Amino acid sequence: MKLLLGLVLGAAFGAMLQLSGASSHTKITNTLRLKDLTVMKVILTAIGVGLIGVHMLDAAGWAHMKVKDLYLPGMALAGGIFGVGFAVTGYCPGTALAAAAEGKPDAWATVLGGLVGALVFAFMFPELEGYLLSMGQFGPVTVQGFLGMQGIWLAAPLAAGCLYLAWRLPGAGGTR
Repeated sequence: MKLLLGLVLGAAFGAMLQLSGASSHTKITNTLRLKDLTVMKVILTAIGVGLIGVHMLDAAGWAHMKVKDLYLPGMALAGGIFGVGFAVTGYCPGTALAAAAEGKPDAWATVLGGLVGALVFAFMFPELEGYLLSMGQFGPVTVQGFLGMQGIWLAAPLAAGCLYLAWRLPGAGGTR
């Protein structure tokens, strides 16, 4: 049942990406160039809804948020790889899969490149694990833990801010 729910939710997410134009290389590139902020509006809406949704699911006992250890070197390296890949291909993992489902060859190249990169890392990790994990680990760190507050009190205003920005940002052609 969980797999079926994952499939349905994944298909719905992919459909929303496709319908919003987020599976379009041109639209993503124009977002990065700040010419068409439609994809940014989609991202901000997803973050805003997700912030509240995850906290509501956690409060209801349907989800359990477990925080991974903060590992700054890994985050910096992964962020750099992600950013370069995003800028070069014009796709992030979710939009690449949505575009590949539409049959776009450049998206398939992005998906295959991501899979090859993950496979290479998986084979290299046992050799690098000791070195990589020996530096910059800080344990499970959260902003709400640092501030000494419950997560919902941080998530609610952030969600409201994201949704407000999504509503206020211009879309294609400078329209709202």
